[in-house]
Amino acid sequence: MRVVDLFCGCGGLSLGFEKAGMEVVAGFDNWQDALTVYRNNFSHPAFRADLMDVEGSVEKIRPFAPDMIIGGPPCQDFSSAGKRDENNGRGDLTVCYARIIASIRPQWFVMENVERITKTQKLQDALAIFHEAGYGTSYTVLNAALCGVPQRRKRFVMIGRLGAENDFMQTAIRENLADHEMSVAEYFGDKLDIKYYYRHPRSYVRRGIFSTDEPSATIRGVNRPMPKGYNLHPGDPVSSLEGVRPLTTRERSMIQTFPEDFSFDGTKTDIEQMIGNAVPVNLGFFVADAILRYSGEKRLVYTKHTVIKQLNFLDLFDQYEFEPITQNDMVCEDIEYEYGTKSIHRNLPIDLAKNLLICNVKKDNWEQYLDGSAKIYYTGKKFPSTVALNKLYYFMPYLSGKGIRDLYYIKIARLGYRKEGQVNEDKNDLRLVFEIERVGQLFKDYKKVQLEIWRTFTDTTIEKIMDLVEQQGYNTQSRDKK
Repeated sequence: MRVVDLFCGCGGLSLGFEKAGMEVVAGFDNWQDALTVYRNNFSHPAFRADLMDVEGSVEKIRPFAPDMIIGGPPCQDFSSAGKRDENNGRGDLTVCYARIIASIRPQWFVMENVERITKTQKLQDALAIFHEAGYGTSYTVLNAALCGVPQRRKRFVMIGRLGAENDFMQTAIRENLADHEMSVAEYFGDKLDIKYYYRHPRSYVRRGIFSTDEPSATIRGVNRPMPKGYNLHPGDPVSSLEGVRPLTTRERSMIQTFPEDFSFDGTKTDIEQMIGNAVPVNLGFFVADAILRYSGEKRLVYTKHTVIKQLNFLDLFDQYEFEPITQNDMVCEDIEYEYGTKSIHRNLPIDLAKNLLICNVKKDNWEQYLDGSAKIYYTGKKFPSTVALNKLYYFMPYLSGKGIRDLYYIKIARLGYRKEGQVNEDKNDLRLVFEIERVGQLFKDYKKVQLEIWRTFTDTTIEKIMDLVEQQGYNTQSRDKK
């Protein structure tokens, strides 16, 4: 099933649905910092969008042809941790979500929210939109601790399907609930070195110390330190504070069942908020699994995504300054000399197993690639750290709107700066620079392969890219260089 995630945040719901065997093809959110984290952990695109703009959102989502739309409209206006005013603004996003689904009409939808939404008029308004659009709806409140999450977190979940009866999924959604709540210790095993931890209470009428032998309380969007003068509460399961500490940010993300290597980047405040806002990954898995069991749809085999981080050019400068980071000596040295002149004649056959880098070239830089005179390619301000620079051997420019055709050797990779060698060069703007030399055309015509991050920047070889082009129905020309 092709799935689009609205209000995707940093990706808890997306990851749960992918792990269950669904194909998430895009995410949408209006929080740029969360989108940065999302993009660093998923290979499909994520877009910034104001989902209050229903018509504009529909126009952006429709091209992905989703079989299912999933999402958790912001819940602060309904939440017990918020102001509980459904007319405060964000509650309107629940209705906008319903209108987007009614316009696009995917076969399925899933909506997640806080338990308290069941008492709001906004839910009734959304239900009316769903039913008028032809959806049967089935909803319930799930305790995440019974769904593979070591946390008492009650969440409203609604599943809709075109043409179905209301309550069609009630049995399927509840039949796999666990027979007991999962504790923190049960989930972490020996990965946690504490028995008790501090969670800041909303008021000191409540306890602040929790045992790992019980489920965590709901993970919120803040993680405060334990006050130096904290006085034990009668409900605290300890007689002393020795060895007690707050959970770390990473531990809190793991209680939300994000994998240990999930990449969170940003300020501590933003990351804590992302974690607290997220749908627990395993809760997403639980819901998606129920849908797949009910529908009988084929499951995809989940493949873990390569986490894409950015190279730190300043760190590279400290290490290399402007000396070569990598140098392909065979390319640099395989030169024949003619009497009185230096004439380059390459005798190296194209090695299909060598690594290839494909990078986008904007239209205003086309000329040097169209006539084959390009000698340097410099990157943008960001470049993925997943590239093993010392393995790169070939380069193919992707001309925006046209695709790939020509093959170049990479002679040297080094640091340089923007507009290097030009009148308006900026020596304060470091870039990664590739000194290149044209080999010839790999394809007769330009081929519009997708510039997917895992294909472009991780272990791509000439052979793989040629196979990809052939799979897309193209005929490649001779692999001999021109």
